[in-house]
Amino acid sequence: MAECSLESWSPALVTRTSGDDKVVVSGIDNVSYERTVTDPGDTPCYRFSHDRFKKEPVAGSELKAPVQCSRNGENKADGVRQGSPHPVQAIEQDGKDPRDADEERQTINYTWQIAATVVLSLIHLSIGTVYGYPGVMLPELTNPNTTDIYLDPNEAALFGSLTNLGGAFGAVLGGVFLVRLGQRATLLVGLPLTTAAWLGLAFADLVWLIQALRFVLGVTTGFAAPATGLYILEISHKKSRGVFFGVLGTVRQMGFLFVYALGSTTLGWRNVSLVCAGVTLVPFVALFYLPNAPRWLVTQGRVEEAEKSLVFFRGKRYDSTPELKAITDQVGQKAEQNNGFITQIQLMLEPATLKTLALLIAVSVLSSLSGYIIVTTFTVPILQSTQADLNAYVSTIIVGAVRVGGTLVHLAVVDRIGRKPLLVSSYILGTLCVAGLGGYFYIQNTSGDASHLGWLPLTSMVVLIFCMGIGQPVVSIVQGELLPTAVRASGVSLILILMFLAGFVLVQTFPLLSGALGEHGAFWIYSGASFAVVVGGLCLPETRGRSLEEISGRRVRRASLSPSLA
Repeated sequence: MAECSLESWSPALVTRTSGDDKVVVSGIDNVSYERTVTDPGDTPCYRFSHDRFKKEPVAGSELKAPVQCSRNGENKADGVRQGSPHPVQAIEQDGKDPRDADEERQTINYTWQIAATVVLSLIHLSIGTVYGYPGVMLPELTNPNTTDIYLDPNEAALFGSLTNLGGAFGAVLGGVFLVRLGQRATLLVGLPLTTAAWLGLAFADLVWLIQALRFVLGVTTGFAAPATGLYILEISHKKSRGVFFGVLGTVRQMGFLFVYALGSTTLGWRNVSLVCAGVTLVPFVALFYLPNAPRWLVTQGRVEEAEKSLVFFRGKRYDSTPELKAITDQVGQKAEQNNGFITQIQLMLEPATLKTLALLIAVSVLSSLSGYIIVTTFTVPILQSTQADLNAYVSTIIVGAVRVGGTLVHLAVVDRIGRKPLLVSSYILGTLCVAGLGGYFYIQNTSGDASHLGWLPLTSMVVLIFCMGIGQPVVSIVQGELLPTAVRASGVSLILILMFLAGFVLVQTFPLLSGALGEHGAFWIYSGASFAVVVGGLCLPETRGRSLEEISGRRVRRASLSPSLA
């Protein structure tokens, strides 16, 4: 039996039954979402009311203009003139809904979407300080003449990499919390721990203690990173989702710049830790004034709360009924029963979801191995190892400013150009930059003099950071966009676990790899991983301008037509 899903915000109800086709008809009088279905057995048609989604019989006199549905899923309007006051519109086979013109006429209030983005971006400011801290503080901690705590080279590498190991552990716990508690409650648990860890770091007097506290900061980052991203993805309207999500990346890069600027002063690593502790206080208080994300609420079977949350983030003048209906249709009738560990695994092992998840894992892990993390973790040591006449600390501020600039470009173009072009083009340039760093160290190590190329290290790092500021946020946003709502939290958490582990291995092995192959060999290996991201990015579908439900629906349809396209 062919099935056709036809929805319209016009008051007119439209249907026609032909053979064994099932025709779906809709109407809305600014009150309810209606659907009528007629099967080949001449069973009654039904209307679905949006507030409780209950079926009610529809009188045959309500059926107006005819519509035919072909077996290949294409909807064809029959007997409806173009420009009719009650046009019939169909959902295209590629998943994009042509009723967007009706939606354009509705008024969306973005006030609370913007407010939530500002609140959660402050959490990403804190995340930026966590990962930018070693890049500017390790020279002080590894100074043999210090009267404070001293770290040897192995301890320094561990200090820089423990946040990634902690992040993997935190993503495991965060995945459980995200499914059970939701994004908002997970953040309310993680933020106080972040503040406590920064305060402990400021007053620690033992090497093992500061290492342990860096691990704790990684654990809380494993909570915060997926929770903030998923919250923004699920509350944002599809027309602005890329921009709002991109703001998180921009402010996270501001966190790097912030800690770089602090590290370039005479404050010292302890006082900088105290400043970073204060960053987490404002978002913790503000979260009490925001509701839970509507899609997570639907997965818990709390549909009425989800409707209120949509109204909160869309405004009272926006009809959020079709969006809520699309969410409930995709999640399913037994949403709350899908939250068990075994059920989540079974859902992720469905062929279409598994192929998408595998591709996202490959792209995400390779992006962690591309050398970007090495450059940000060892910014000052790398610049100090060159023969260039550069002030390493001033250079870190330049690098931090460029990070912010790249994400601002991302914000300007992500919802205009699309995800895939940004990812592919930025990683192509990033590959060349990492290879260029390798080339500089190769000349320095073989000839002993690379002073004539003194401009190359900083230039390569600046261009690399700029390109990653444009393309790296795409890796994060497609993780949430391409996974269906029912497994989004678990899937993203799994991806982050593997990314954090890859980052830990990368940072921990950089001194060993540099010693065995030279800095040039290490960076050339990283450039190969960066190029592999380009190849994987070409396999990703474009998600710009589609709702999360449209993206999942299109993926499932492509999988049913050809498994290789899933």
